[in-house]
Amino acid sequence: MIYDLMPVTLADYPGKVAATVFISGCNFRCPYCHNSSLIKVQPPLRAVNDILAYLSHRRHLLDGICITGGEPTLWNGLEDFIISVKDEGLAVKLDTNGSRPDVLTDLLNKGFLDYIAMDIKAPLTKYGDFVVRQEDIFNVKRSINIIMESGIEYEFRTTVNQNIMCVEDFIDIANCIAGARKYVLQPYKYSDGVLNKHICGTKPCDPGFLKRVKADIIDLLPSIVIRG
Repeated sequence: MIYDLMPVTLADYPGKVAATVFISGCNFRCPYCHNSSLIKVQPPLRAVNDILAYLSHRRHLLDGICITGGEPTLWNGLEDFIISVKDEGLAVKLDTNGSRPDVLTDLLNKGFLDYIAMDIKAPLTKYGDFVVRQEDIFNVKRSINIIMESGIEYEFRTTVNQNIMCVEDFIDIANCIAGARKYVLQPYKYSDGVLNKHICGTKPCDPGFLKRVKADIIDLLPSIVIRG
């Protein structure tokens, strides 16, 4: 399921110079997904061994890696890959939709993760618009609790699209993750790869709506930030 590598990024891993590894295959169907080409498992553009060789060669220039997707926790080779990365002395950030809490628990218990970024797609009552399996809604709730109790650095983040959610929806999200260390609002940006432009629209998120959302939930989540 490993797909490709971004050799260097200053944006994907907060505070670190990192490389980003992309995993293909995802079990969600988010209308605003900008990596929709990775929903289905794709033939790799780079082999695992080539990526590991690059990381080994550049380990003195990199602080860590970000593993993103798709949904990385679906990949059976994830743990072995992380072990190889940790052997190079690199920190590991995992991006996830939270649908596989047992995988998160296992990786955390083994000390393999240094940072988790979990997407909160919507209030739990509206997750049916994003998931394929209804049981994943329960899994998302489990993952939220696991991450908040993990003791490592983490963030929750939501893509803001006023065509999909209203301010009250963000209040529901804030109540669900109240006390979280960090909550990131990411404004929707249209691209040709968006999964469903008819639902999401082709215009970027209204900055005024974004500011209103932040203002209405900042008392619940003082750590809230707008990124992008």
